[in-house]
Amino acid sequence: MKRRICTFCGVVAPLVFVFMAFLGAAMRPGYSHMADTVSELLSPGSPNRLLLSVLLAIYSILTTLFGVGMLLFVRMSAKSTRLGSIGAGMFILAGVVDVAIATVFPQDPWGSAPTLAGQMHLLLGGIIGALQIASVFIFGIWFSHTQVSRGLGAYSFATSVVVIAALAYFLEMVGSPLMGFAERVLILVGLVWTFVIGAWMTSKTDTRASGIP
Repeated sequence: MKRRICTFCGVVAPLVFVFMAFLGAAMRPGYSHMADTVSELLSPGSPNRLLLSVLLAIYSILTTLFGVGMLLFVRMSAKSTRLGSIGAGMFILAGVVDVAIATVFPQDPWGSAPTLAGQMHLLLGGIIGALQIASVFIFGIWFSHTQVSRGLGAYSFATSVVVIAALAYFLEMVGSPLMGFAERVLILVGLVWTFVIGAWMTSKTDTRASGIP
């Protein structure tokens, strides 16, 4: 039951994030999904920042719990538990760091003087991205090596490549009228992977991973 609850958090977390982003944009006149980043919704002085910060913290906690569910799922397998545990550990760490971003280190408003919190936001955001890309790639290896699901292995490898390409596109678009769109492409790829893997693990969590077709 604990595994099922934790892996189901991977289904709920992306939905919470999408809800937070659309709710924040709807409550902020002049906000553009195409030009503005999601983090701008939580910058100091932003309207409804407290509500959105709570929602982002909930998302981050759910993501962390999903990482725990991934770890518990890996331990159901008789093979490559160390490799899978490393991938799950990275995902858990990314979730914990994301909690810090949601509660302590908001992004500076665009055009404002940089602050320590804003600089930490950028640094921690980069750490989260690196951890999640590595986690997805490692799970691609784990899915393929254990033969739990070669299809999910290929999907994870493809997701890693697409995320890296989307990250490069976002960096190219920083400061442009398409910055928000580029960031959303990057975020969406990761959210979809979390949703898909969370749903699959939840459906399989009552059986031993090594015996799952």
